Amino acid sequence: MKWLVLFRWVTLLMVLIASSCNFGEDGSDRSFNQNLQSFNDSFNKVDSAILLIDQMQDELDIVEAQQQNGQLDAGEAKRARQRIRSDYGNRISQNSHVMPVTGLPLWASQLGLSEPVGMTLDANFSQSTSENNPNEGYNSIVLVYRGSYDQAMQQAEIISSRASIPMSKDFADAQQLAREYDIAVLKGMAYMNFEIGATQLPHYSVAITVDEDGTLTISATDTQKFNEQMNDLE
Repeated sequence: MKWLVLFRWVTLLMVLIASSCNFGEDGSDRSFNQNLQSFNDSFNKVDSAILLIDQMQDELDIVEAQQQNGQLDAGEAKRARQRIRSDYGNRISQNSHVMPVTGLPLWASQLGLSEPVGMTLDANFSQSTSENNPNEGYNSIVLVYRGSYDQAMQQAEIISSRASIPMSKDFADAQQLAREYDIAVLKGMAYMNFEIGATQLPHYSVAITVDEDGTLTISATDTQKFNEQMNDLE
């Protein structure tokens, strides 16, 4: 389910872009140039973040291979994955200079979202932006929780049901193909109120995903205001 991991990081990188840009209201050429420079600088940070993400995934793949060939037992592999995520989470947070979050903000709760019960928030990987911050200009949140796989699946179902977020069509199609061709059952889950690559998106794009290692991620973005901020730079 690496596409779930990629989706989570795409959302996080959107947060990094917004938090690094200075969207001023001054329409002068100087202000525009400053905004453009800030935007370009943000992409340098995103490039660094992508490199770190790639490196992290390479190390996770090595651990997975070592577990499959018997070099690591389940407990050792779990501890190795936790160490890798913690290390890279700290490095990505330091690279982005984005303040970590401690829970679900009010605007996200008003969308019907709630936090999982009995899971641990990973502050290193959890980021947010706020429309009340003039240097960001729109609301977004990425909350990453750790726990057991069964716990994450159960909590994701509860949260998505309360917020009326359906199962992703892409994920449902992948499950159907797995059944039709007798492929090993896909692990993980994805609930989304939009389709990846769609030209029309809802005002708030929301996703609740579960990775096969028991990571539950809640992502929400004010797509409308994000697009407005991007258009201001054109």
